[in-house]
Amino acid sequence: MNIQNVFAKMRALSSILAPAILLASGAQPVHAQTERYVAESARQVEPARPVGSIVPQEQIASSIDLGRIIPNEGGLIGALIDRTPEKLAQNAAAKADGFFAPLRDALDGFDANALASSATSQAVAQTVWFGAGEPALHAGTSMAATLNDEKSGRADSTVSMTYWIGAFATEANDTVGALTWEQERQQLEEEFAAQHPDAKELALVTWRYQLSADFTNMQVIADLAIRRQNSSVRLYEQQLISIVKLRRPSFVEEENVALWAANDGALARRALEMAFARAGEVLPAILALDEGGYKDAISKKDSETATSAGFHGPVLMRDAKGPVFYARDGDQRLKAFVTVQTIRN
Repeated sequence: MNIQNVFAKMRALSSILAPAILLASGAQPVHAQTERYVAESARQVEPARPVGSIVPQEQIASSIDLGRIIPNEGGLIGALIDRTPEKLAQNAAAKADGFFAPLRDALDGFDANALASSATSQAVAQTVWFGAGEPALHAGTSMAATLNDEKSGRADSTVSMTYWIGAFATEANDTVGALTWEQERQQLEEEFAAQHPDAKELALVTWRYQLSADFTNMQVIADLAIRRQNSSVRLYEQQLISIVKLRRPSFVEEENVALWAANDGALARRALEMAFARAGEVLPAILALDEGGYKDAISKKDSETATSAGFHGPVLMRDAKGPVFYARDGDQRLKAFVTVQTIRN
């Protein structure tokens, strides 16, 4: 059978199966496209949006980068028997969890929830249209849930999904930690929505905090969103990654972990405080973007650009703490504003 006949049969089969797949998945009518900015005409709503500060995790997370996996060599990942992307990612998560355990122990009792609440309050106070009243904290325990999952090897402290390049598009690696974090996020968000039955729209700031895959920087990730009361589909979403990196990092992963963990995690605690505080400062500038401002912010044409902590893109703003710039990575489905600070070590 020649290749043209193969493709013809595939197209015919897809035309038959497509309606059945839609029915099986409970497909809903197409929703309006999620916007990356809020138009001036859509900013004020009645009643004013309640604001939720969502923190699904209860402790510092690790992260993985499959580009760092080198077959048949030692180091952080080493030689892995099962080479499927999902297994590579899950095994990498287990390895990372073991390597960064001293830092996790040093940060025991660290109150990231308070920092997230403070940063959310600061952003809302400077962006009155986004939401009204003091943000409500909804905190979860996604890390603890992974301990009961055999698929994770009971050692998966990741909260961010990674992706691999499949046959037709990028596909999620579906690590237990990232999936559990997402389930916890959804549950907390619905609990928040249930507490505000009269609200037409909800404003959300969802937080993650993690150590980078090479253990050289702390990352606080804020996901902004607006949704309707009766739908989890986002009317608006945007992301900020607030990073604090070591001034003099080591090329040895264990040495970086030791730097962060020393003196009961003093350096890590300070870095997380800096990262959350910076997020509170920067989020209002992101929320302020309308259609024209957003298009200008992400355009590289005739724009100043910045590169830091492995990210690169056009600059949105610059102040005494450095630039805020827009970065994207199609392979990892990344579209985010980034701000980077440096801490002495």
